[in-house]
Amino acid sequence: MATHEQTLFYALAASLCFALACLIFTEYSRKISSLWMNAFKAIIAFTAFGIAALTTTGFSPIELPAFAALFSSGFLGLGIGDLFLLSAFAAIGASRTLVLFAFQPIILGIFSYFLFGQTLDMQKFWGLSFFLACLFIFGYESKRSKGHWDMKGLALGLIGISLDAVGVLQTRWAFNETPGLNSLSANFYRTIGTLVAFFLISKFYRPLHLMLHFKKTTIKAKTVIIAGCIFGTFISLLLYLKALQSGHLATVSGVAITSPLFAALFECIWEKRLPNRYHVLALTCFVIGFYIVL
Repeated sequence: MATHEQTLFYALAASLCFALACLIFTEYSRKISSLWMNAFKAIIAFTAFGIAALTTTGFSPIELPAFAALFSSGFLGLGIGDLFLLSAFAAIGASRTLVLFAFQPIILGIFSYFLFGQTLDMQKFWGLSFFLACLFIFGYESKRSKGHWDMKGLALGLIGISLDAVGVLQTRWAFNETPGLNSLSANFYRTIGTLVAFFLISKFYRPLHLMLHFKKTTIKAKTVIIAGCIFGTFISLLLYLKALQSGHLATVSGVAITSPLFAALFECIWEKRLPNRYHVLALTCFVIGFYIVL
């Protein structure tokens, strides 16, 4: 059983890896498509977790109800949910989209109270006002620069985050039902659901042309894409589920929402620019809200 400090470390490291990968996901969601980027990272995750499980812990035995929960978690959270998230990345950028994750501890805190009997601190809901302020500031920034509030991008992000929250709850339930379940196996079972989601999308909605698009990219781009997928799916998910396995849900997700801070820093480095005043003000509100939530 991980200590409280270890749980926080796992969650923070997962957040850092995910924020770095999000810049790569944003770049190639814009250059190719969010559908292609999601499907490609799902394949990398499935392969990486499968190899890691086979060569280390082996696959944990699991009952059908728990497997169904993990499969559904991958289908909805990593599949459909991430499709909405990466679409939001392409529309409004990674750091702005990730700010929306600030709402997840509130959502998880409510559901964890009813489903798992975890305590609910009503004072943390004061943080919601600062998170709402972040959304208003980003919307106002878009209004000033583009002439509209960019509600589509925010809506896409909120849908993605809501589906991700459903996936987190299903995953925690599977851990509760299967005490011997390790995070490698859990992630592998989840990625099966993710692959099925993209198979159905490719079959009945839009062909993915995975290898065709990949072959068209340069060697440097191929390396960056694969590295981003490994950091953003394999490493970050492994660390996050390690934290999720024994940590308090609202606290773990609260640490995980440090992603916007890391993403904002990485965006400035990536684009070789300083953050504007709206970004600084929104992130200040985010930090205050984050402090209250934790």
